[in-house]
Amino acid sequence: MKLADEIRMLCDPLSIYIVSSKKDRDGCLTSMKMCVVVEDDADPGNTERMLLVRTDTPIPVDFIVYNISDWNEYAQEDYTFAYRVENGGERLYVKER
Repeated sequence: MKLADEIRMLCDPLSIYIVSSKKDRDGCLTSMKMCVVVEDDADPGNTERMLLVRTDTPIPVDFIVYNISDWNEYAQEDYTFAYRVENGGERLYVKER
C-alpha cells in the first residue's frame, strides 16, 4: 500500500494498522481510519498533525497515533480502542526490532 510506505518515510513507525474504511455503493473506498504506533520519543500529537498535512491521499484519512509504551499498556485491556485495533485491525506494517 502506497500510503503505508509514505507513512514509513515520514515518521518511522513501529506499526501501522487500518482501523476502519468506508466504501460507496460501487465498492470504491471513500474514507479510512488508520492507527500508527511510534517510539516513545515521538510526540503523538505532532506526528498526527504531520501525517494529516504531509500525506497525499485521494480520500479522507484520519490518523490515531500512540507511543509504544501507551500502546503496550492499552492494547492489553479488552475495553480499550487499542485492544480492538490490535485484535481486529488490519496490520499493514510492523518494524523489525
